[in-house]
Amino acid sequence: MFDESAERRAILKLGQALQDAWNRGDAAGYAALFTDDAGFVAWNGAHGYGQQAIEEAHRPLFAGPLAGSRIALVDDADSARPESLRFVRPDVAIMITAGVVTLPGQSAGPDHDSVQTFVLVRNGPGWRVATFQNTRSQSPPGGEPQPG
Repeated sequence: MFDESAERRAILKLGQALQDAWNRGDAAGYAALFTDDAGFVAWNGAHGYGQQAIEEAHRPLFAGPLAGSRIALVDDADSARPESLRFVRPDVAIMITAGVVTLPGQSAGPDHDSVQTFVLVRNGPGWRVATFQNTRSQSPPGGEPQPG
């Protein structure tokens, strides 16, 4: 029997594990939370497929320009994150969350905000990321972001 509340908690644990691996600068640990054939699209359009490609893309980032960076994907029970979590089937979910990456010495601000979409699959005893899309948030030219 499908226990939506338990599955939501399990997915939030996956989000926390992604956040923790990123915050440790652990490319292998981060990639291990994706399926073997996962798709990944970064904020700048760079993309790859598979755990190995995800690890290889993140290793130089964690050693270079993103060294010491922190990501916020999910928060505690009082948080608004994720913005949306819905089950397509008991073993497939879509999570949309506002994410932010900050570098050492920086504070979070609108120029660091992203909207991240995760397609998640129950893989054996746990959840894994099957597809990830990261889009940098920005206001439309000459105006404020529009709802929708």
